[in-house]
Amino acid sequence: MPSASSPALRRIRTLARCVRAMCLLGMGTLLALPLLFWTQPDWVEQTARQSWNIGEHAMQLDGAARLAGFAAGLAPLGLALAALWQIWRLFGCYARAEVFSARASRHLLRLAQAVIALAPALPLGHTLAVLALTWRNPPGQRLLVFGLSSQHYLALLLGLVLLAMALVMREAQRMAQENAEFV
Repeated sequence: MPSASSPALRRIRTLARCVRAMCLLGMGTLLALPLLFWTQPDWVEQTARQSWNIGEHAMQLDGAARLAGFAAGLAPLGLALAALWQIWRLFGCYARAEVFSARASRHLLRLAQAVIALAPALPLGHTLAVLALTWRNPPGQRLLVFGLSSQHYLALLLGLVLLAMALVMREAQRMAQENAEFV
């Protein structure tokens, strides 16, 4: 590990502060945006028609349908917040020069798990939101839309990469401990 005043450590600490600030901004946005979105029927309708493949199908935009749509997004929202929290904690370790610590690898592992879980939660949340908006339509006019995108694939792939990194860090820690015991 570099000395406490090394340029490398200063860069890591600066990066850690920037990433942690971005996490705070991201968490605030993730908490505010869904509340704002689901309270605006026109915005919900425009998004549903243009981005969620509802097209010209009838949908319910009353408070109950929008509340159900909001509830459909709670699992992905919670996982995204959990991922940001683990990034916050991981970069807190980095700011304290705990780059290869067990705590840092634990946060990296939890981040990987959250991102991996987010990959299927996103399309499921989208499916449930569309269903919430069309549930009270007459039979035959309800929509069940399920779509996978490259974003979902990339989330899964990134989660798996993070998982591999966390496991490699744990193995490196185990080997370092084993070597320390020989000395």
